[in-house]
Amino acid sequence: MSASDARPKQAVPESDADARLRVAGVAHDVNQMLAVIRGRAELLLRRLPGEQSHLQAIALAARDASAMLERLGGDGVTPDGAGAASSPRQALDDAALLVLPPSGAWADGSSGRGDGAWVLDNRLAAALAVRVPAPVLREVLVNLLRNAVGAMPEGGRVVADAQAGDDFVRVRLADDGPGIAPAVAQTLFEAGATTNRGAGHGIGLAACRQLLAAHGATLELGVGEARGATFLIGAARAAASAVGAASIAGPAAAAGPGLASLPVVVIDDEAAMRGMLQDVLGELGCRVCCHRDGAAALADDRTAGAAVALVDRRLPGQDGLEVAARLRERDGRLVIVLMSGWDRDELPAPDGLVDFTVRKPLGLDNLQDLLSRAAALHQQRARQELGS
Repeated sequence: MSASDARPKQAVPESDADARLRVAGVAHDVNQMLAVIRGRAELLLRRLPGEQSHLQAIALAARDASAMLERLGGDGVTPDGAGAASSPRQALDDAALLVLPPSGAWADGSSGRGDGAWVLDNRLAAALAVRVPAPVLREVLVNLLRNAVGAMPEGGRVVADAQAGDDFVRVRLADDGPGIAPAVAQTLFEAGATTNRGAGHGIGLAACRQLLAAHGATLELGVGEARGATFLIGAARAAASAVGAASIAGPAAAAGPGLASLPVVVIDDEAAMRGMLQDVLGELGCRVCCHRDGAAALADDRTAGAAVALVDRRLPGQDGLEVAARLRERDGRLVIVLMSGWDRDELPAPDGLVDFTVRKPLGLDNLQDLLSRAAALHQQRARQELGS
């Protein structure tokens, strides 16, 4: 072996395009697993009513983590879209599920401070709404609550209230910890800034401010408070009717109309995703068969009798669109739902080949609504075929 052969080979520098593709690939794979976590948690929410708070926290965390991944692969704006509205009160209640104090639970606002107790006094009006997507507002409040807990290791109180005008809302979150030193406050929202109030300040607050700014909202440190730290979130006011319904499934939810024994075929190459969808769809009353690719699905006699097909966009061998075309040739009544967990996939508009398109992860309630619409469409096509 020559001296030149013995020298270590230099790694080929990764291009920006390659780096983005690698990040997108990792985000896709993580998003697939988050979809499984969310689906399983929402399924257990229906079966284990005694474990509501813990399971809701798992489902919320999986949903929000998926939104963060989509933001990472896109333009930095949450996928909920511009103009989305949310309830600050609900966002804080949800954030409190995700950030537990060392005691394991928040005491409500009627409790005294007491040593070793962490009190969350949520005075926000239920009818108040702001023009910020719920995942964004929740992410910011999670950071602020985590910082407050870190600042009060022996217990303390966090109070949330708001000042609301006709067009603008200022949400105030205040703790009674040691506060923030003036020298630290000057650089608090700069990336890399830290304080002795505990982990989470610095990059977290800088990112929170940037995230809110993308939706026309602000994050500021309150001044002139007697003690503790106060943070102010400013946002445009929205009508309470603009706030979407919660999508975390509860134990009382039942199978939707037309779902009992609805035959559904799932075609997805991720085994964990197939298993989750089989269990969740079974809980909704459907009769389910699952396959990892189009060839296996097309060879199964049960596919010919399906009313709805959930087809992943990316499949080994024939891709999802090719499989959808084969399914459509065999049965014009079949309702085809094209799924994708890859943010770079361009999902086609419904055009006769594909009836619905969805991005993963899909919440259980959203899935139930989608299947109800699919079942109605299948029945309509069956009636039209009989009448022709």
